[in-house]
Amino acid sequence: MLLALYIRDLAAIEPMGTPALAPLSPKVKPSAAGELARESAGELRQEWQTWFERILRDGLGPLDLDFEPDFIQFDDSPSLQQLLRAHYGTAYTWTQSRMGEYQDYCRRNTSERSILVSEVFFEHELGAVGSTDVHLQLVELPLAEPRAWFVEPNTVLISQSLVHDAELFRSYLGPIISMIK
Repeated sequence: MLLALYIRDLAAIEPMGTPALAPLSPKVKPSAAGELARESAGELRQEWQTWFERILRDGLGPLDLDFEPDFIQFDDSPSLQQLLRAHYGTAYTWTQSRMGEYQDYCRRNTSERSILVSEVFFEHELGAVGSTDVHLQLVELPLAEPRAWFVEPNTVLISQSLVHDAELFRSYLGPIISMIK
């Protein structure tokens, strides 16, 4: 997912539909990829959107970030395939840096995050009559805007910075829990 969002920001692709996620943080500077994006803007935008929807629905799939892939799974998306091939090295480096930062963050803050998430679930399940188990997949991303985006049926994409503001976190996650239980 990080790789897809990096490519989105690099080529300044304006996504269609939902969720319309905030830009990444740290900011990805659009590059020469903007030229390709201008040349095939509609096609690239559609190809990227299809890829991102597939990631949200099925996960990343067989794309292994540990070696430079040939991107044959993008044969039906020639503009996106060309962009991925041209900028894979930079995208890989950026993605690996964010994953390392996230692992460090988790080592330092796991208990605080877990307590906050547990509290929010407890608060919203406590008052429910005949409540059922609620299962949500929380996906933390390095996004510039501290908020959350609900992706049906049970995924919430959240900015990593959102958990630093407990009240704001509750204001996003609470209604989602209430809605799906």
